[in-house]
Amino acid sequence: MVIYSIKHTIDRGSSVPLYKQIKEILIKEIQAAVGETDRPINTEYELVQRFHVSRAPVRQALKELADEGYVYRERAKGTFPVQELPVRPPGLELGGLVGFLRDQGLECSSKILSVDRVLSSKKLCAILGLTPSDKVLRISRLIFLKGKPLVWTQTYLNIPEDIKLGKREVEKVDSVFRLLENEQGIYVSRGDHQISASGANSMEAELLGIKIGNPILVIETKLYTRNDRLIGWRRAVHKADDYKFSFTVNR
Repeated sequence: MVIYSIKHTIDRGSSVPLYKQIKEILIKEIQAAVGETDRPINTEYELVQRFHVSRAPVRQALKELADEGYVYRERAKGTFPVQELPVRPPGLELGGLVGFLRDQGLECSSKILSVDRVLSSKKLCAILGLTPSDKVLRISRLIFLKGKPLVWTQTYLNIPEDIKLGKREVEKVDSVFRLLENEQGIYVSRGDHQISASGANSMEAELLGIKIGNPILVIETKLYTRNDRLIGWRRAVHKADDYKFSFTVNR
Protein backbone atom coordinates (compact mmCIF):
# COMPACT_ATOMS: atom_id res chain seq x y z
CA MET A 1 0.00 0.00 0.00
CA VAL A 2 1.04 3.63 -0.36
CA ILE A 3 2.83 5.07 2.67
CA TYR A 4 1.53 8.46 3.79
CA SER A 5 3.70 11.03 5.53
CA ILE A 6 0.68 12.61 7.30
CA LYS A 7 -2.08 10.82 9.19
CA HIS A 8 -5.44 12.47 9.86
CA THR A 9 -8.39 11.40 11.99
CA ILE A 10 -12.12 12.00 11.79
CA ASP A 11 -14.01 14.33 14.15
CA ARG A 12 -17.05 12.53 15.52
CA GLY A 13 -18.41 15.76 16.97
CA SER A 14 -18.49 17.45 13.56
CA SER A 15 -21.69 18.00 11.58
CA VAL A 16 -19.81 16.88 8.44
CA PRO A 17 -20.85 13.31 7.50
CA LEU A 18 -18.26 10.62 8.23
CA TYR A 19 -17.85 9.62 4.58
CA LYS A 20 -17.07 13.23 3.61
CA GLN A 21 -14.47 13.49 6.35
CA ILE A 22 -12.88 10.22 5.25
CA LYS A 23 -12.92 11.37 1.64
CA GLU A 24 -11.21 14.69 2.45
CA ILE A 25 -8.62 12.95 4.62
CA LEU A 26 -7.77 10.52 1.84
CA ILE A 27 -7.51 13.34 -0.72
CA LYS A 28 -4.99 15.14 1.49
CA GLU A 29 -3.02 11.98 2.09
CA ILE A 30 -2.98 10.98 -1.58
CA GLN A 31 -1.66 14.43 -2.52
CA ALA A 32 1.02 14.24 0.18
CA ALA A 33 1.81 10.56 -0.42
CA VAL A 34 5.34 9.29 -0.17
CA GLY A 35 5.54 6.16 -2.30
CA GLU A 36 4.77 4.77 -5.70
CA THR A 37 1.41 5.24 -7.38
CA ASP A 38 1.42 1.68 -8.65
CA ARG A 39 0.69 0.48 -5.12
CA PRO A 40 -2.91 0.45 -3.87
CA ILE A 41 -4.21 2.64 -1.06
CA ASN A 42 -5.69 1.01 2.04
CA THR A 43 -8.35 -1.63 1.50
CA GLU A 44 -11.93 -1.12 2.68
CA TYR A 45 -11.23 -3.37 5.68
CA GLU A 46 -8.09 -1.43 6.63
CA LEU A 47 -9.96 1.88 6.40
CA VAL A 48 -12.82 0.51 8.51
CA GLN A 49 -10.29 -0.54 11.15
CA ARG A 50 -8.40 2.73 10.97
CA PHE A 51 -11.40 5.06 11.31
CA HIS A 52 -13.48 2.70 13.52
CA VAL A 53 -16.53 3.03 11.29
CA SER A 54 -18.81 0.69 9.37
CA ARG A 55 -18.19 -0.20 5.73
CA ALA A 56 -20.91 2.17 4.46
CA PRO A 57 -19.05 5.52 4.90
CA VAL A 58 -15.80 3.97 3.66
CA ARG A 59 -17.46 2.64 0.50
CA GLN A 60 -19.19 5.97 -0.15
CA ALA A 61 -15.90 7.85 0.29
CA LEU A 62 -14.07 5.52 -2.11
CA LYS A 63 -16.92 5.71 -4.63
CA GLU A 64 -16.81 9.52 -4.70
CA LEU A 65 -13.01 9.52 -4.93
CA ALA A 66 -13.27 7.24 -7.97
CA ASP A 67 -16.10 9.27 -9.52
CA GLU A 68 -14.11 12.49 -9.12
CA GLY A 69 -10.91 10.99 -10.51
CA TYR A 70 -8.73 10.94 -7.40
CA VAL A 71 -8.42 7.16 -7.51
CA TYR A 72 -9.13 4.40 -9.98
CA ARG A 73 -10.05 0.79 -9.34
CA GLU A 74 -8.72 -2.35 -10.93
CA ARG A 75 -10.65 -5.54 -10.33
CA ALA A 76 -8.88 -8.03 -8.07
CA LYS A 77 -5.98 -5.58 -7.63
CA GLY A 78 -7.27 -2.70 -5.54
CA THR A 79 -7.83 1.05 -5.48
CA PHE A 80 -4.93 3.19 -6.73
CA PRO A 81 -4.21 6.90 -6.32
CA VAL A 82 -4.13 9.01 -9.47
CA GLN A 83 -0.96 11.05 -9.59
CA GLU A 84 1.13 9.91 -12.50
CA LEU A 85 -1.72 8.74 -14.74
CA PRO A 86 -4.61 11.18 -15.23
CA VAL A 87 -8.10 9.75 -14.94
CA ARG A 88 -11.03 11.73 -16.35
CA PRO A 89 -14.09 11.37 -14.08
CA PRO A 90 -17.52 11.03 -15.69
CA GLY A 91 -18.86 14.32 -14.33
CA LEU A 92 -15.92 16.52 -15.31
CA GLU A 93 -16.98 20.06 -16.24
CA LEU A 94 -16.65 20.89 -19.93
CA GLY A 95 -13.28 22.50 -20.50
CA GLY A 96 -12.27 21.78 -16.92
CA LEU A 97 -9.46 19.27 -17.43
CA VAL A 98 -6.55 21.63 -16.71
CA GLY A 99 -8.12 22.96 -13.52
CA PHE A 100 -9.17 19.47 -12.44
CA LEU A 101 -5.64 18.07 -12.78
CA ARG A 102 -4.18 21.09 -10.96
CA ASP A 103 -6.63 20.56 -8.11
CA GLN A 104 -5.17 17.07 -7.71
CA GLY A 105 -1.72 18.56 -7.24
CA LEU A 106 -0.51 17.72 -10.74
CA GLU A 107 1.72 20.06 -12.75
CA CYS A 108 -0.57 20.88 -15.67
CA SER A 109 -0.51 23.72 -18.19
CA SER A 110 -1.80 24.51 -21.67
CA LYS A 111 -0.75 26.41 -24.77
CA ILE A 112 -3.00 27.95 -27.39
CA LEU A 113 -1.66 26.99 -30.81
CA SER A 114 -4.11 29.05 -32.84
CA VAL A 115 -7.41 30.97 -32.76
CA ASP A 116 -8.85 31.59 -36.21
CA ARG A 117 -11.91 31.53 -38.45
CA VAL A 118 -12.04 28.61 -40.89
CA LEU A 119 -14.48 27.36 -43.52
CA SER A 120 -16.64 24.45 -42.47
CA SER A 121 -15.38 21.03 -43.51
CA LYS A 122 -17.75 18.35 -44.78
CA LYS A 123 -17.75 16.79 -41.33
CA LEU A 124 -18.57 20.07 -39.60
CA CYS A 125 -21.32 20.78 -42.12
CA ALA A 126 -22.88 17.41 -41.36
CA ILE A 127 -22.56 17.77 -37.58
CA LEU A 128 -23.53 21.42 -37.17
CA GLY A 129 -25.91 21.78 -40.12
CA LEU A 130 -23.74 24.35 -41.90
CA THR A 131 -22.81 25.02 -45.53
CA PRO A 132 -19.25 24.93 -46.94
CA SER A 133 -19.24 28.73 -47.13
CA ASP A 134 -19.99 29.12 -43.40
CA LYS A 135 -17.05 29.97 -41.16
CA VAL A 136 -16.58 28.74 -37.60
CA LEU A 137 -14.21 29.82 -34.85
CA ARG A 138 -11.45 27.23 -34.34
CA ILE A 139 -9.38 27.08 -31.16
CA SER A 140 -6.43 24.71 -31.07
CA ARG A 141 -4.99 23.97 -27.61
CA LEU A 142 -2.23 21.65 -26.40
CA ILE A 143 -2.40 20.50 -22.77
CA PHE A 144 0.79 19.48 -20.96
CA LEU A 145 1.30 17.28 -17.91
CA LYS A 146 4.63 17.77 -16.17
CA GLY A 147 5.90 19.56 -19.23
CA LYS A 148 5.01 16.77 -21.66
CA PRO A 149 2.12 16.86 -24.19
CA LEU A 150 -0.97 15.02 -22.96
CA VAL A 151 -3.99 16.18 -24.99
CA TRP A 152 -4.50 18.14 -28.22
CA THR A 153 -7.92 19.71 -28.57
CA GLN A 154 -9.55 21.49 -31.51
CA THR A 155 -12.78 23.28 -30.65
CA TYR A 156 -15.07 24.57 -33.42
CA LEU A 157 -17.73 27.11 -32.44
CA ASN A 158 -20.58 28.36 -34.61
CA ILE A 159 -20.79 31.86 -33.13
CA PRO A 160 -21.28 35.28 -34.80
CA GLU A 161 -18.24 36.67 -36.60
CA ASP A 162 -18.48 39.91 -34.64
CA ILE A 163 -17.41 37.98 -31.53
CA LYS A 164 -13.66 38.45 -31.57
CA LEU A 165 -11.48 36.16 -29.48
CA GLY A 166 -7.72 36.53 -29.73
CA LYS A 167 -4.96 34.07 -28.93
CA ARG A 168 -3.68 36.08 -25.96
CA GLU A 169 -7.18 36.43 -24.53
CA VAL A 170 -7.87 32.70 -24.71
CA GLU A 171 -4.37 31.88 -23.41
CA LYS A 172 -5.21 33.58 -20.10
CA VAL A 173 -8.03 31.16 -19.24
CA ASP A 174 -8.12 27.39 -18.77
CA SER A 175 -11.48 27.11 -20.52
CA VAL A 176 -12.79 29.03 -23.54
CA PHE A 177 -16.31 28.12 -22.40
CA ARG A 178 -15.87 30.16 -19.24
CA LEU A 179 -14.59 33.05 -21.34
CA LEU A 180 -17.65 32.89 -23.60
CA GLU A 181 -19.95 32.83 -20.60
CA ASN A 182 -18.32 35.71 -18.74
CA GLU A 183 -17.73 38.05 -21.68
CA GLN A 184 -20.35 37.08 -24.29
CA GLY A 185 -23.20 35.60 -22.25
CA ILE A 186 -22.94 32.33 -24.21
CA TYR A 187 -23.27 29.39 -21.84
CA VAL A 188 -22.15 25.99 -23.13
CA SER A 189 -23.95 23.69 -20.72
CA ARG A 190 -23.71 20.21 -22.19
CA GLY A 191 -21.41 17.98 -24.18
CA ASP A 192 -22.31 14.66 -25.79
CA HIS A 193 -19.18 12.52 -26.07
CA GLN A 194 -18.15 9.79 -28.48
CA ILE A 195 -14.96 7.91 -27.59
CA SER A 196 -12.88 5.89 -30.02
CA ALA A 197 -9.38 4.49 -30.46
CA SER A 198 -7.23 5.26 -33.46
CA GLY A 199 -3.66 5.52 -34.70
CA ALA A 200 -1.89 8.88 -34.64
CA ASN A 201 -1.51 10.71 -37.96
CA SER A 202 1.57 12.81 -38.70
CA MET A 203 0.28 16.02 -37.07
CA GLU A 204 -1.08 14.24 -33.99
CA ALA A 205 2.19 12.36 -33.59
CA GLU A 206 4.26 15.54 -33.87
CA LEU A 207 2.18 17.51 -31.37
CA LEU A 208 1.93 14.71 -28.81
CA GLY A 209 5.54 13.57 -29.16
CA ILE A 210 4.71 10.04 -30.30
CA LYS A 211 5.27 7.95 -33.40
CA ILE A 212 2.92 7.89 -36.38
CA GLY A 213 0.46 5.04 -35.90
CA ASN A 214 0.83 4.93 -32.12
CA PRO A 215 -2.50 4.40 -30.29
CA ILE A 216 -4.50 7.49 -29.36
CA LEU A 217 -7.79 7.98 -27.53
CA VAL A 218 -10.11 10.33 -29.41
CA ILE A 219 -13.06 12.06 -27.73
CA GLU A 220 -15.42 13.90 -30.07
CA THR A 221 -17.95 16.14 -28.35
CA LYS A 222 -21.07 17.92 -29.58
CA LEU A 223 -21.50 21.16 -27.63
CA TYR A 224 -24.90 22.53 -26.62
CA THR A 225 -26.06 25.79 -25.05
CA ARG A 226 -28.54 26.16 -22.18
CA ASN A 227 -31.46 26.28 -24.59
CA ASP A 228 -30.22 23.02 -26.16
CA ARG A 229 -28.85 24.65 -29.31
CA LEU A 230 -25.98 22.79 -30.97
CA ILE A 231 -23.27 25.44 -31.03
CA GLY A 232 -20.04 23.58 -31.65
CA TRP A 233 -17.93 20.46 -31.84
CA ARG A 234 -14.65 19.49 -30.26
CA ARG A 235 -12.10 16.80 -31.05
CA ALA A 236 -9.67 15.90 -28.26
CA VAL A 237 -6.76 13.57 -28.96
CA HIS A 238 -5.14 11.91 -25.94
CA LYS A 239 -1.99 9.84 -25.64
CA ALA A 240 -3.54 6.45 -25.03
CA ASP A 241 -0.86 5.16 -22.67
CA ASP A 242 -0.98 8.28 -20.47
CA TYR A 243 -4.71 8.59 -19.89
CA LYS A 244 -7.71 6.75 -18.48
CA PHE A 245 -11.43 7.51 -18.68
CA SER A 246 -13.48 6.63 -15.61
CA PHE A 247 -17.24 6.04 -15.70
CA THR A 248 -19.90 4.20 -13.75
CA VAL A 249 -22.57 1.87 -15.11
CA ASN A 250 -25.58 1.01 -12.95
CA ARG A 251 -27.98 -1.90 -13.21
